[in-house]
Amino acid sequence: MDWKELEAETLIDLLDFVKLNGDQEEKAWSQAAYTNLVMRFRRDLLEKCTIMCGKIGLTETDAEELTNRVFERYYKYPNGFDVKTSRSKNPETAFRLYLFGIARKELCDYVHPDESPYDGTEKVITSLIDPDKAYEPEMLKTLQETEALIDKTFAQLTPNHKIIYLTYLYHEKEGRYLPARLRDELQVAVGGISKNSIRVYKKQAFDLMKKITNG
Repeated sequence: MDWKELEAETLIDLLDFVKLNGDQEEKAWSQAAYTNLVMRFRRDLLEKCTIMCGKIGLTETDAEELTNRVFERYYKYPNGFDVKTSRSKNPETAFRLYLFGIARKELCDYVHPDESPYDGTEKVITSLIDPDKAYEPEMLKTLQETEALIDKTFAQLTPNHKIIYLTYLYHEKEGRYLPARLRDELQVAVGGISKNSIRVYKKQAFDLMKKITNG
């Protein structure tokens, strides 16, 4: 499929087409839409990345690499953008700001790849019991009892609260954000709700657990 066939599509339609990247039958549509988005926003993103890189002594080649990383990150996790949660209600401006936000995160990883406290093996946690692990009977019983208590607690909220709570509980390092990859995977796991909603859910979950723990 020639990407130019979608050249006249609206931004919102292109974004929807990109989300088909997991469907092999619709892959051509997704890739064509993605190419259109790159063509529309690459110039602005490259300009932003060039400014960001220049401020810390990096080159135009670094800015090119950063720009590529941003688009690759977006294409891998296309559900992260939601115009309704942007500070701009104009879709074009909102998407541009979203790309700039990815650029800031990617620049940090680009400059300090070895300073992350995370090793890349982190995954979304939906249960205390890992189905891929073999547990001693006593340990399994303890985990099952603890999980039952957690489920009872989060019955006051939603299943998504539990997933968010466990993922942050297991992986978050003090003073550091979860890896961007894991945050994107978490967002998908909880049904694509906005990152702002995830932050709210996280606070509600930890506040509830703290309240119960403190009696």
